[in-house]
Amino acid sequence: MITSTDFLNSIPLVIVASTALIIMLLETIFPKDKKQITETVIFYFCMAALAAGIVFAFKDLEKNLIIYGSFIRVNTFTSVLNIILMGGMFITVLSSRNYLEQEKINYGEYYSLLFLSLLGMMLMGQANDLVIVFIGLELMSVCFYVLAGFMRRKMESNESAVKYFLLGAFLTGFLLLGIAFIYGYTGSTNYTAIAAVHPEKETFYLLGLTLVFIAFIFKTGSFPLQMWIPDVYQGAPTVVTGMMSSVGKTAAFGALLAFFSVFSMNTIPMVVSVVAILTMLYGNVVALVQTNIKRLLAYSSIAHAGYIMVGFIMINPYSIHAVLFYLVSYILMQLGAFIIIGMVEEKTGDPAVKTSLEGYKGLGKTSPGLALLLTIFLFSLAGIPPFAGFWGKYYIFLSAIQIQFVWVAIIGILLSLVGVYYYIKVILYMWFYEPSGEAVLSVRSDFSYTAAIISTIGLFAFGIYPELLLKYLRAIM
Repeated sequence: MITSTDFLNSIPLVIVASTALIIMLLETIFPKDKKQITETVIFYFCMAALAAGIVFAFKDLEKNLIIYGSFIRVNTFTSVLNIILMGGMFITVLSSRNYLEQEKINYGEYYSLLFLSLLGMMLMGQANDLVIVFIGLELMSVCFYVLAGFMRRKMESNESAVKYFLLGAFLTGFLLLGIAFIYGYTGSTNYTAIAAVHPEKETFYLLGLTLVFIAFIFKTGSFPLQMWIPDVYQGAPTVVTGMMSSVGKTAAFGALLAFFSVFSMNTIPMVVSVVAILTMLYGNVVALVQTNIKRLLAYSSIAHAGYIMVGFIMINPYSIHAVLFYLVSYILMQLGAFIIIGMVEEKTGDPAVKTSLEGYKGLGKTSPGLALLLTIFLFSLAGIPPFAGFWGKYYIFLSAIQIQFVWVAIIGILLSLVGVYYYIKVILYMWFYEPSGEAVLSVRSDFSYTAAIISTIGLFAFGIYPELLLKYLRAIM
């Protein structure tokens, strides 16, 4: 039975769910000949809803509750994760307006799908039951399948959606089978009940944990289940790619943090170490030869999944803080980079060079503002100070050193140096080559510029003064 206490302690979830439904209603209420007004109202309504959700999430930082019949948790960890997710979605919505208008896909259902996917992400993070994890994961995934193919008239977008759907549906079976094995051994899917059982190392129980872990490996884009990322990221609308590769990945890693903490996955540090190293190696090496910037950043995101996975070798308070700090900085720099790519697509006249590295030649001369912002994001992705990306990698590798996995940290640092090459290559194209001579259109991108500047300010603020963020993260435990 749902009580008023449940409702009052889940206001951010209620706001996100209600916004998704209200957007669909607004689409039907407003007349079709007033489409411009409708989309404007929906856009500002989304911004206001996300701002309100973030405010209420801050109010939940001091709580420690289990609500909705022990299915949902509300504590400092879930509240911080909600703030991160809603903050990332705020930047996504802000950057979407101009891009959607340019690509002629400015439909209200786009924003509804964003909020429904955000609801799924938040449910994954706040879940106190594996059933809620499954519901949240599938809600997020179904929305991602549709958003990946949102440019319906482009074959590349349709192809990416179908590939993502087929592989995602296949991996869903792993998740469900893993949950079934865990339930068969413990008699429950509830985190609290399972923790009370203190399950031993029994074959089917461990098999269940392994299958669930495999499903999360797919969702985080880690090796060896990363094969879908380059094609999906290249074919999806650029703003969607930025959101999926940053906010969506953050949700998956947030749920994985809770999973590792509850199910005592600290017993497999060598397995996690191998997964992390192979993910970093594959992503960095393959990215070296890419000529399409979206594919380059797709392989880069695989490498970053490997860096984040280093924090899962041994879950402790410090590693949790390190992972969350990295996720915040990753959202800002990855989402910011894709915002700029979307703006370059708006300005580039020839569709053949929109995402090719050739299209970035001389960008520093034709659009110095865009080139400067993209340079900042690429430097942060490379882990160069004084940006937040540097501290993200520092804390992640330090967490490995503290648990005597120095060799993993050394390999990670060396592979991170390999990654610097392909980021610098893009920067060289922008500042040290002459423009390719392609037509450049004059496009208003006020909202996209604002979103990119917000991301830049965040990278500088957390890079120069990381304690600004760490003081909230340390309150988790």
